[in-house]
Amino acid sequence: MTEFDLKLIERIRTGDEQSFTVLVKSYTPYVYRTVFALLQDRSEAEDVSQEVFIKIYRSIGQLGNPHAFHSWLNKIITHTCLDRLKKQYPTPIADSELDIVSQETSQQLDQHLLIRDALQRLSSEYRETLVLREWQGYSYEEIANILGVPVGTVKSRIHTARLQLRKILSEGEREKEW
Repeated sequence: MTEFDLKLIERIRTGDEQSFTVLVKSYTPYVYRTVFALLQDRSEAEDVSQEVFIKIYRSIGQLGNPHAFHSWLNKIITHTCLDRLKKQYPTPIADSELDIVSQETSQQLDQHLLIRDALQRLSSEYRETLVLREWQGYSYEEIANILGVPVGTVKSRIHTARLQLRKILSEGEREKEW
């Protein structure tokens, strides 16, 4: 966390709305990417991202230590996504558009689509834990803190998610052979 971010948070806590606007502009890409990684739906990711910022605005006074902002933010993101997933029917997540870099080969695209579809088949608790670890780069301890579960639970979920992902991907490969 930079010194600028710390000062920004302090100004927001004193009611400076302009500073909150700066925070929203600074953190929108990160919040959106994280929400999208968990929900796999662009429209939902936009709605939930806005909801996250509303929750930040309403509860930033409860943030004890400004140095813990990033961890606190991730808890808000994760819990908001979980709430949204719980409200939805247990149907597969809607297909989303992919931002495809022009250099990506069709083989890379196929692999990307397979992984995305396999992730959608995981339960939300396994998907969120795996995304936080593999795509967001959090440590086991950070994930445990974000999700409010023991580190052992995080390790177990990641292990199970990887096994399930491998199984799903290998089933997909066998289907291709037919």
